[in-house]
Amino acid sequence: MDNTTRTLEAANEVLGMAKLTRNELLPTSQALIFAPSNLHNNTYRLLELNKELLETIENKEELVIKGCDNDDLVICSETSIFHVTCAETSNSLLLTKPVRFFEGMKDNEQETLEVTTVCGIFQEYLEGNIIKSSFGHLAELLKHSLYRGPEYEGDVDISKLYTLNQLKCIIQASNAEIMETLEGMDVFEINGFVRELDFEYHFRVLSYMLKLIDENSWSLDTIDYDETCEALQDLVPEEVLNCLFKKYTNPSMVIEGAQLYKYKETKVCQFFAKVILRTAGKFNLEEFLQAWKESVPEGMVPTEEMLHGIAIINRKASPKVIWELEEVCLPDDINERFKALFEAKEKWMVPEIAPYIKKLATSKVDVNALLAKHARASTVDGVKYYSAKHVK
Repeated sequence: MDNTTRTLEAANEVLGMAKLTRNELLPTSQALIFAPSNLHNNTYRLLELNKELLETIENKEELVIKGCDNDDLVICSETSIFHVTCAETSNSLLLTKPVRFFEGMKDNEQETLEVTTVCGIFQEYLEGNIIKSSFGHLAELLKHSLYRGPEYEGDVDISKLYTLNQLKCIIQASNAEIMETLEGMDVFEINGFVRELDFEYHFRVLSYMLKLIDENSWSLDTIDYDETCEALQDLVPEEVLNCLFKKYTNPSMVIEGAQLYKYKETKVCQFFAKVILRTAGKFNLEEFLQAWKESVPEGMVPTEEMLHGIAIINRKASPKVIWELEEVCLPDDINERFKALFEAKEKWMVPEIAPYIKKLATSKVDVNALLAKHARASTVDGVKYYSAKHVK
């Protein structure tokens, strides 16, 4: 029988061969016919929706395909990133025009036959799985964006700068992750482009800001933003001041209707530690601690805990030494990162190593789980340390 001339009688004949009666079924029969051509074309691709993707669509969240031509295919929501891969199936998948299911046919009383066309046949489909975002490409994109001050802007190639929207389209991460990562970096927007703040210029501007504390007889928790901007308006662009003010202060109190701010002691002390450490490779620990104490604003007290995530201390050396090691300088691959950390220092306490691996943790695998998997625990004088899992 020609598959385009299905009849109700033919459908009933099939029921008889299957030893079924009409009373056992709904009165409406649906027959599938195959389109005469293009059944195996590539006009459509099938994407399997896992729980997370389905919830994203049901919540009417935006899904965006991101990346460059040579990147793996990823789909990003506002909060997650899904790596898309191709999977094969031994059972052919049929793409049809809309068919009706039980709820749409149960009220029918008259026997009818409906014909539905199969538009495509597939032996493979796409599936998306949540992955941890990688931001190695971000540093590459921003390497030409260094902002060293207004006097150097004539040397900048604008064609190599990126807007925030461009970065969101290129970086294979959710918008929330991109914004969180940028907020943790020394970057800001000026003239529509995202720029990375030069370290020396960063130090100069922060020094200007902190100098106003003495000049205005402010305490560390009564910093006036408007007066800071007014005093430095001829020296520093407002966008840079906004960036550093947000980075180094928190709201503290309101006096006579004016919102005042407090400098973040840890953030300020950490930056001055970087300034000192960047002048040399390895630094005598005692000399460093003294220089650090003398460099920070009066009233701030630097502690060794503030160095976690920015520097390494070797107490076995004679004399004890310290050197800079920032998380952004480590490999993104988790195995390579642990290898680099244990090459830099043989044994770590959890508070020391946690800042270097926190970025690789997920909601399901936290820092402690990462350490259990990739490191070996030992206890010395009641203190737990982690070292390389496989040591010769």
